[in-house]
Amino acid sequence: MKKVVLGIIVFFVLFLASVGIQFAINMQIKPIPMRPLESFNAGGSDRLIYYFDKHLKNEDLPEGIELTDDFINEELEGTFRYINGRYDVADFRVNSLVRLYLGFKDHLHPDTQEDIKTVLLNFKYWMDQGGEDSMCYWSENHQILFAVEEYLVGQAFPDDIFTVDGKTGLEHMEMAKNRINIWMEQRFLYGFTEWYSNNYYPEDISPMSNFIQYANDPVMVNRMKMIMDLLWFDMASQSFKYEGIDSTSEQPRTYYIFNSSMGRAYSDNRVSDDTGNRMRNYIDFVMQPEETKGFENSWFTSSNGFFNCFKQMMEALDEHDEPYYRVPDVIKEIFNDSSEEKVIKSSQSLNVEELEGEGLLGLEDHQIMMQWNMEAFSNPEVVDNTIKYMSKHNMFRNEFLNDFKMVNLWPLRAFNLLHMVSNQLNPSTNGVAIERANVYTYKTPHYSMHTAQAYQPGEYADQHAVSSINLSNTVSVFSTQPAKIPRRSGTPTYWTGNGRQPYSVQEKNVNISIYQPPTKVGFMEPMILKETTHVFFPYQLFDEVDETYLNQGYIFGRVGTSMIGIKARHTLEFVPFSVSSNPDDMDDMLKRGSVGNVLTEKYDLVQKGSGDHYFVTELSTTDDESFSAFMSRMMSQTLTYDQTTHTLSYSTILNNESTLTELIAIFDTSFSVNGHIRNLEYQRYESNYVNDGIINRKPDEIEFLFNGKSLFLDYSNHIRTVGD
Repeated sequence: MKKVVLGIIVFFVLFLASVGIQFAINMQIKPIPMRPLESFNAGGSDRLIYYFDKHLKNEDLPEGIELTDDFINEELEGTFRYINGRYDVADFRVNSLVRLYLGFKDHLHPDTQEDIKTVLLNFKYWMDQGGEDSMCYWSENHQILFAVEEYLVGQAFPDDIFTVDGKTGLEHMEMAKNRINIWMEQRFLYGFTEWYSNNYYPEDISPMSNFIQYANDPVMVNRMKMIMDLLWFDMASQSFKYEGIDSTSEQPRTYYIFNSSMGRAYSDNRVSDDTGNRMRNYIDFVMQPEETKGFENSWFTSSNGFFNCFKQMMEALDEHDEPYYRVPDVIKEIFNDSSEEKVIKSSQSLNVEELEGEGLLGLEDHQIMMQWNMEAFSNPEVVDNTIKYMSKHNMFRNEFLNDFKMVNLWPLRAFNLLHMVSNQLNPSTNGVAIERANVYTYKTPHYSMHTAQAYQPGEYADQHAVSSINLSNTVSVFSTQPAKIPRRSGTPTYWTGNGRQPYSVQEKNVNISIYQPPTKVGFMEPMILKETTHVFFPYQLFDEVDETYLNQGYIFGRVGTSMIGIKARHTLEFVPFSVSSNPDDMDDMLKRGSVGNVLTEKYDLVQKGSGDHYFVTELSTTDDESFSAFMSRMMSQTLTYDQTTHTLSYSTILNNESTLTELIAIFDTSFSVNGHIRNLEYQRYESNYVNDGIINRKPDEIEFLFNGKSLFLDYSNHIRTVGD
């Protein structure tokens, strides 16, 4: 008996020692820096494709620019250095470098051509190709960037050797072909994981453009055109057509405001179309090129590499003197839909719980690509795959993934316990996953409102933009539950994403968002802001604001003919600008893009208080009622909240209706309209723009029909028919 007890003791001592030793070894794994230690300009390849394009069209180059061999080599020096360093977003630079080589090779010195070839053959194009680095390969946009680059480089140099693994260009082309086909099929079946992102769609459209113009596989090219169609339909259906004034020329112009609910967005993307819509030049170029050509910062003067890959593809002609791609007329008609009100519903991507049923759990390319383009790493359903894949391909030194070394312990892997650990600890990283979005969009000639209905309420969050309201090209409004003070790095932040997702629901021009602010820090969560939610409400950009009733939780504003009213559960108060702009604790709203140049007064409208928080937001127009009448009407409406059941009831007259509608939202439970519970899980498309008003999820075929124009897409049979 003593021997048995002693044996058990020895076993546990050895077990604990082995785990401790492995943990200690793991903690010595230091991440590879994702950025260079010193800053340098890596954007030369972006600028060069812009310069060469203008030069060959006999258009004026920017002052002081001459395309000499020395100048070209100087421009490429930083690009080569960044790519060779395999820093994060090096694939952005490779994307334009590939176009420079394929599109302008004959105008480059032979030595420069050889230098570009060497850089491209020395690059690493996927996670399984050996070598350690901190590039992000896995998000939706990076997947197609790396794959298209690898395919086109392999096509250009089929017999040359890629130094990363000793395989030929032809072999790499075949590997990339597999991933491109996976990516395209998953977008057709499930939609875009980074749904409606005005920040990340440019990073999809650019490699897609390169592929459409330069790939030699007609079936794949035709399918890529279908995915391009779907991306443009996303933008058309979600864009709010607004007649405004150009801020620099003071001339009238049309804005197509693409600022919807988004799978991934940063603070500047959400503030307004002016400051954050990275797709503006693309839409202007397609929809109103001549009207916008002369505006400051227009598409015509943009040296952005992503945009110029698209523009040059659109302007190029194939061997039949036909454009490589045209945005179908039906999509242009949808952009210009003049209906008084538009209700558009859609479903994008998958929930993590759906992956297994779709055969998308595992380590094969099609499985890991779906899991990781959703940024699903630590969730119980996928965490075992994450650790296995990272171990197989030696990825623990990747700075994005380095923290996973802490759970890379042999007992957890050997006995498949990682999912149990994730379930029990519920780390904040689980909220990074971008899951299925059921987006409700309501547009009128005066405003647009967008909501990912009941999106993961109460869960940790990251860069998700659950709801968005647009009143003009300069004024958008949204609320968040701030995650942490701004000086902490990484997302979510004070304005980007949420600390905890709200229960956010919408019916026509009314949004109800119920928050449950955290009271304690979660596992792996750096910090929280207790009892706090807030609204981005740029006071100075409104034509009229009434803040008389902030102590009752009301704020009202008007921009032109568009009006907004917000009711909060607790008192509202603006944070003084001096606090927001404190150099030692400046919030991220002022750090990204041009937002800091726009905001010079109060904009951070904060709600503090115990228990649940809510914001009820209603939109209206001066075409229907005066500003004072709107205020009086909203403040007189019946609104009740039950903290025990987390139930909000609000009665109002919805846009274009004449009688009261009662809206009841119960946190994480249901949303009802006049007693009828709404189904908040939509099919792929539900709108007047699709055949019979509905396209089911995971479709075999998609057909868009509007104003006598049509587009039919059959992916499996690679049939794309553009009709009048």
